[in-house]
Amino acid sequence: MSFVPTDSRREADAQAALQTAFAPQSVAIAGVSPRTTGWGGGQMFLRAVRNLDRVPQVYCLNPRGGELDDGTPLYRSLAEVPGPVESLISAVPASAILGLIDDAVAKGVKVIHLFTAGFGETGDAERAELEAEVLGRLREAGIRLIGPNCMGIHSTRGGVSWMDDGSSKPGRVGMLSQSGMNASEVVGEGGRRGIDFSNVASFGNASDLNEADFLDFLAHDPDSDIVLAYLEGIRNGRRFLRIAREMSQARKPLVVLKGGLTEAGSRAASSHTGSLAGSAQIWNAVQKQGGFMPANSVEELLDLAVTIERMPGVAGPRCAVLGGGGGVSVLAADICDRNDIPVPWFREQTQEVLREFTPVAGTSIRNPLDAGFMLEGDHMETALSAVADDPSIDWLMVHTGTDGGGPRARQDDNLRQMADGLAAVAPKLSKPLAVVIRQSRTAVGFERGLGLQSALNERGIACFQSIESCARAVRRYLDWQDR
Repeated sequence: MSFVPTDSRREADAQAALQTAFAPQSVAIAGVSPRTTGWGGGQMFLRAVRNLDRVPQVYCLNPRGGELDDGTPLYRSLAEVPGPVESLISAVPASAILGLIDDAVAKGVKVIHLFTAGFGETGDAERAELEAEVLGRLREAGIRLIGPNCMGIHSTRGGVSWMDDGSSKPGRVGMLSQSGMNASEVVGEGGRRGIDFSNVASFGNASDLNEADFLDFLAHDPDSDIVLAYLEGIRNGRRFLRIAREMSQARKPLVVLKGGLTEAGSRAASSHTGSLAGSAQIWNAVQKQGGFMPANSVEELLDLAVTIERMPGVAGPRCAVLGGGGGVSVLAADICDRNDIPVPWFREQTQEVLREFTPVAGTSIRNPLDAGFMLEGDHMETALSAVADDPSIDWLMVHTGTDGGGPRARQDDNLRQMADGLAAVAPKLSKPLAVVIRQSRTAVGFERGLGLQSALNERGIACFQSIESCARAVRRYLDWQDR
């Protein structure tokens, strides 16, 4: 009679396995070709692990043996590997999996990541049976499984990744995702927006280790202050909700993007990871019970990460909107109001300070502050400080374009001065600051915008791509804080 571990034992085993998966002392990669390849295959994982350069022992497997161009040996099987192997990454075809698993059992592997696809997610009965057989053999041996059909682990501290071009800078944001592509895009775009990641997991079919296991790991991960998630289906809803509620009570932010909430999306989720996605109405109830922040796109996931990480001190919704353009200011006020972000008039004392250096014609000093010239000269600190000290204001939104006229060198210099000025002023302000870099009309302006965003990111200033995305993210973060 075989021993069947209790749920609590399985959960403890899962956390031990994930500790190994995120920071292994030894990794074997099955399916490494001696030829340099692009995306996919064992070479992709090898390049990523070498880029991070943190795993003490890395072994490469290929049934033909031989070596790579740099002399790295290719072992024909795990049995040939001279040392212990804690974690195994499989990039071999599904037809070769059972033999690889037998070798892993004999080698004493603790956790296996199956990048390999072609299992239950295909809808084919025989392939679903193969997935069940894989899981059965691993459970009998006490080996935990990530996947199949997933990108696996990206850990800047532990040294495991699938992103050979990813940033190696450790951050404080963790992520769990059923989709490897979505995880890759979040990490890649996050880097461009100044967000660095700690531990990220793509778990695909979740045959064994599922969303609740990964959420449990990140909820208790001391290196992750914020957790993002992309989910299609949830296998262990009760446990997931319990962990989410505990995170909310502990004030550890969780932001979830749910895929498959429409009929078309649900069909796509079923063919992607074999998930039953569920309805929007049910998900709204889950979100309220779990106490996490919802996102409707990858962009919103990152907007909330930027808000939480760069504006943690925002205490209320009342916003001061500052920037050039009367029409833009009017629309900004409308957008803020629609997102329950009040734009109150400044008190008279604040207006008196602004009036001292504000031209009468073509400007407004009530709020929104229609005076873009303030962001390019010596008056920036005076204006922003006066507005921040206004008791009717909780946070500041500065918006700017990057398509100004005149010589390019002068415009580039103006943006550099703006970045330097905002960086110098922001730490002195009594209220949080956000900067919106409005969409450009020209290729030159687009390039300038990327440069300005990069400069502000390096200085720790929250940057957004539109007034609406900024207002919406702050509102959702405040709603979560008020729970």
